[in-house]
Order: sequence, then C-alpha cells, then structure tokens
Amino acid sequence: MLSLKINDIKITMAHLLLKKTFDEFLLEHSKVVTFAAFEINGKRNLNWYDDDEKENQLQPLLYWSEARDFLFDYIKGKKTPEYMKISLKASRKCAEKILENSGVLSRYLSEMPDMYLQIKFEKGELTMVTGITHKEFSMDKTLDRGWDDAIREWIRTLKISAAVQ
Repeated sequence: MLSLKINDIKITMAHLLLKKTFDEFLLEHSKVVTFAAFEINGKRNLNWYDDDEKENQLQPLLYWSEARDFLFDYIKGKKTPEYMKISLKASRKCAEKILENSGVLSRYLSEMPDMYLQIKFEKGELTMVTGITHKEFSMDKTLDRGWDDAIREWIRTLKISAAVQ
C-alpha cells in the first residue's frame, strides 16, 4: 500500500473528471459532499439492461467513464467539494497497461489479484492510496510493491507531482 499526497490538484482533477485518463478503471464507490452528499455504488444493476445489452458481457462494476460526467456535473461550480472519495478498481486492461514496464506483469497475469486506487479530497488536500487484494494469502509482497511503483510512475508520466506520505 502506498499513500501519496498530490501536489497538483487541478491537473489531477482534470485527468480524473475531464480527460479519459482513468476511464479504464472500474468504479467501486464514490462519495462527493457539496451542498448535499452524492454517492454512486459502482455495482451495475443488471435488471435495468435488456437482453441485447446483457449479451455484451457487461462488467459487474461500472467503468469510471460511465460515471465521470455525472460526478463532474455535480462538482462543477465556483466552490470545491467539502469532501470527495472515489474508490477505483483496475480492470484487467487497465492493470496490464499500468504494469506493462513494471517487471511484475507476468506475475499479475498468473495471479490476477484485484488492484485498487483510492482518490480522496478532504480539507483542501488530495491523496491517492493504492491497494491490492490477492486471491490467496501470500507473504510475498513483490506484486504489491510492483503495483505501488507502477502507479507512482504512471502519475509521474501524467505530469502529476506527488509526495509519499
């Protein structure tokens, strides 16, 4: 697990809400507090879809791209949110892209753990926290460190300045 304090809040929020940077992540949960709390449970309601849509092999969770515009519309304005927390899970495609040059991609492909990125804005500070859930218990933290390092490198390539907390 890695906790990063993001120094470039505007750049990061542009990547999160205006660009497609995070679109291949899956949304676990989000909560934004402005004049009222707005929450999205990222679990897809399959009952809402017709049979043709279900045949497209929908993910159980929403892609960030499906929720991004709703959150942006809720947040935009002159005031920043009082609080915001977005919990993302890397889709396989997303994880492979981020881990591509990490040295742990083959390990990821053989184990297929769930990899997470939590983005939180509170009291004027923005943080990102990584996480990983293995299918089986392991004392080996190679993949955990690989995900942490890959996320740090990925945000660096996005020109986002961050400091380890």
